[in-house]
Amino acid sequence: MAGMEEDLLPHRESQDDARLEEERRLCYVGITRAQRSLTFTLAKRRKRYGEWQPCEPSRFLQELPEDLLAWQGVGVEVPEETKKQRGRDSLAQLKAMLQG
Repeated sequence: MAGMEEDLLPHRESQDDARLEEERRLCYVGITRAQRSLTFTLAKRRKRYGEWQPCEPSRFLQELPEDLLAWQGVGVEVPEETKKQRGRDSLAQLKAMLQG
């Protein structure tokens, strides 16, 4: 799921309680559609109105059980062999999807 950042999911226009619950429901639907694994992506910063703005992870990520998340990226050390194995696993999943 792309754009797991505050102001994107939940959208900045959806900060009242009813709209926030609808955004949470949409996020939940996206999560439950994953069959084997799910990758969330978020940007460290985005360009808005010609200026770089820092991004914060979506509050919805904080609501997920920490033991089910494996963070990687800036500030997270992942051993090289683990990265390679994740790449091989992802490639194998893509091949299986295309063949089946």
